[in-house]
Amino acid sequence: MHESTLAKRYATALAELAVEHNILEAVGAELNSFLDLFRTTPALRFLLTSPTAERRDQHAALALFLEHAEPAKVTSSFLKLLVDKRRMVLLESIVAAYNGNVDSRIGRMNVELRVLMPLGDAHAERLRSTLSEVTGKEIRLDVTTDPGILGGMVVTMGSVMIDYSVRNHLNRLKASLRG
Repeated sequence: MHESTLAKRYATALAELAVEHNILEAVGAELNSFLDLFRTTPALRFLLTSPTAERRDQHAALALFLEHAEPAKVTSSFLKLLVDKRRMVLLESIVAAYNGNVDSRIGRMNVELRVLMPLGDAHAERLRSTLSEVTGKEIRLDVTTDPGILGGMVVTMGSVMIDYSVRNHLNRLKASLRG
């Protein structure tokens, strides 16, 4: 089975369990917290993803986090399951899939926006409001600057990309002039 498919299955199962316990977003926050620790601690990452590491050592390392963070039983049981099944290597994909699952369940959408120069707060809020009206979802904007677009903006919402960049306009104009 492909890793992304497996990660989505784990994420979906966890989301359904979290919904049953009415802690969908809390579990997401706990997973993201653990993922931050996982990413920033190479020794922990190595231990938890190593196929040759003893499970008892992996569980001991995980227990330190669980004692300190005191996550919900659903979250701690899930992380222990990942160790037991040696699926901790999929953690980043699982958390990304879980976050996407949460967003779709509560009507939230991430929108990536590439612009030439940083947006002012008022402009960003107006854009967020307009996109929210169009999609009917709560919009979370991820704005990055890209001097390569020469001006305008490129908006990516899920699998839809709308390219209003000057570079794209010039490329289309060049193509039409070539015939």
